[in-house]
Amino acid sequence: MSQTTDQARGKSTAAGAGRKPRSARTARGASAARPSVPAPPRRRRPALTALAVLLIVGGAALAGLLAVRMDSREPVLVVSQQISTGQQITADMLESRNVSGDNLGAIPADQKSKVLNYYARQTMYPGQLLQTNLLRTNPPLAADQAQVGVPLTSGKYPPGLRSGDAVRLVRIGDAQNPSVPLSTGLVLDVSKAKASSFGGDARASVATILVPQSVVDQIVGATGTDDLGIALIGRGVGIGDAEITDLSSGRR
Repeated sequence: MSQTTDQARGKSTAAGAGRKPRSARTARGASAARPSVPAPPRRRRPALTALAVLLIVGGAALAGLLAVRMDSREPVLVVSQQISTGQQITADMLESRNVSGDNLGAIPADQKSKVLNYYARQTMYPGQLLQTNLLRTNPPLAADQAQVGVPLTSGKYPPGLRSGDAVRLVRIGDAQNPSVPLSTGLVLDVSKAKASSFGGDARASVATILVPQSVVDQIVGATGTDDLGIALIGRGVGIGDAEITDLSSGRR
C-alpha cells in the first residue's frame, strides 16, 4: 500500500517538474501574439516639392528665353572712332554691330544715312552705341559764340584736357597787373602734339574752345602773348548744358 502511494507521488512530482508555470506560458504566448509596432510614417512636404518643381521649370524657361533673345540680335549703329563735342557725324565714324536687348535707345543700322547731318551733343568713344540723345541737329555755334584755337602751353592748362571739358579762361597777370577772368567755355576738340618732320621742336597741342564772341579779341590777344591760362571746371559737359559766359565785364 505504501509502495503504491510512493509511486503515485513520484509520478506527480515528475509531471509537475516537466510542466512550465502558467504565468511563464502566458507571458511568452502574449509576447508571440503581440504584433510589431510599425515605424512612424515619413512626413511629406508637398510645399517644398512644388517649389523645387517650379524652380526647375522656371530655370528651364529662363534659359530658353535667353537663348531666343541671343538669336534675335539686330544691327545697330556703333561709334567706330572718337567723335568730339560739336563734330558733324560722318559715315566713317560709324559701324554696324548686332546687339541684343530692348530699350537701349540705339539707332538701327538702316538709319545711318539720316544721322550724317547731325552733330555730336557730347563726346563719344569707340564701341559706344549711337543714341538719339547724343545728337543735335544744329551746329555747335550759336549766333553770339565763336571757336578759338588755343595752344596748350605746359603749366598753363590742366593735364588730360579733352573734348567735353568746361573751362575758365584767364589772362595771367603779374606783380603790377592782376589776373583778369575772360570767359567760361567748352572744349570741342584737342589736337595732339606732333613732332616736326625736320627735327625741330614739337608742335604744341591745340584746344578748340567754344567761347562768347564778345571776348574773342581778348582771348586771341592773351594767346599771342602766352598769357592765357585755362582752368578745368567740369567734365563730360554737352553743348546744350555748357555755360558760355563773358566774364571780362566783371560778371563771375
